[in-house]
Amino acid sequence: MSNKLRFGVAKDIITPCTEITMTGFASVYGNPFQGIHDDLYVRTLLLQDENNSIILITLDILFHDDSLPEALRTFAFKKYGIPRDNLLVTYTHTHYGPTTKGYDSIFFTEEYEDFLYQRITHCIDRTFLNIYEGTMEYSSVEGEWNISRRRMVNGVMEFIPNPDGERDKSIYILKLSDTAGKIKALAINFACHPSNLNAYRILSSEYPGRLCHLLEAQNYGCMALFFQGAGADTKLKMGAKSSKFHPITYDECNEVASSMALRIQNTLLNGKGQTIEPKLSSRMFQIKMPLEVYPCSFFKEELQNFNGNTDKRFDKSMVVPTEYSGSLLMWARAEYVVDNYDELPDYLMLNCGIIRLGEGFYIFTVGGEPSYDVKRVLQQLIPEDKILFFGYNDAIAYVPSDKLLAEGGYEAGERSVTEYCMKGKFKSGIDERFLEGFKNVLKCMEE
Repeated sequence: MSNKLRFGVAKDIITPCTEITMTGFASVYGNPFQGIHDDLYVRTLLLQDENNSIILITLDILFHDDSLPEALRTFAFKKYGIPRDNLLVTYTHTHYGPTTKGYDSIFFTEEYEDFLYQRITHCIDRTFLNIYEGTMEYSSVEGEWNISRRRMVNGVMEFIPNPDGERDKSIYILKLSDTAGKIKALAINFACHPSNLNAYRILSSEYPGRLCHLLEAQNYGCMALFFQGAGADTKLKMGAKSSKFHPITYDECNEVASSMALRIQNTLLNGKGQTIEPKLSSRMFQIKMPLEVYPCSFFKEELQNFNGNTDKRFDKSMVVPTEYSGSLLMWARAEYVVDNYDELPDYLMLNCGIIRLGEGFYIFTVGGEPSYDVKRVLQQLIPEDKILFFGYNDAIAYVPSDKLLAEGGYEAGERSVTEYCMKGKFKSGIDERFLEGFKNVLKCMEE
């Protein structure tokens, strides 16, 4: 069975069936969803060769802390013997999903957490009941779907459209076909924030989910999975209609996803994909990233700004569904940092991983919200090889490169430090830490 590929796929609905608050925008903090535009899903892909089995999981939620993937690794190891290194959970990062543990430690519910775990584990079970022998091919398409949201204006990095800004314009595709040549799975990797719709309190998987729906409709019997890339610093170009970003409609979201699906479908039909001879291997690891620690007085001042210079403490009852609640989110975060300042670490342990699909084909993963420049830095390690870059495997921070740190802006830590309850922004030298960490693991995987 040398070099033979086996793979399995499954999906399940994770749309909440009880009332729960939403996570994605500060303006809806603590507010329950008011409707469902389209369902949210968990999708799983099992890859097997003669030596290894690897499970890739993607969920239509903003993100989650490490408790979920760790529980799933325990489940998969005990039931199926999957090594802990060989299971990766990522999130599409839709901003129109339910509150989960990690980003929001106040409004998440154990009821939904239990429901989520059950749906994912059942999905893993069904994956093992739906296994094919076949082939895996790599291809990519390029288009004008995303746009940088970082633009320097008078020496200040602003959160506005930048047509000339750096971004990853490509969609990366893994096509998995059975022995009869029928497409059974499509793994899609693209880098762009799903934070574009104008209906902030309605559940939706946004453009990633719509893209999957369209690809599945065009390839009967196929399941599509979307893996968010290094999308921290991009949004959909559709919403960049002037010097600012504007929310888009569902019809406009469908237009973007339809354009993507058409380009992908044309690529599938032209038969120019590169066959990957499976040689599976996987390593998950962490890189210690020191922080430029801010004094506690910085966060006390932040807290005073958000609580109106009072001694009043944040309480859930302050949230009024009809009112903007963004300041309440930051109030809660600043209060947490002040309360726990001495216990908070002066570093972050960043979840990373390398999955080898075959010779010259890899998946790199970085936790938090990585910028495009992080991918550019890591590509230097294997410039001739193909890399699918998966971000969003936890809920830890915006993850910049040294270039972004020097430029400043939201993704570099300005205004997002308190949001993520960090003790400060990343210290410079982040590129070298990335390169050293990934280089060492690549070397171990080759031995």
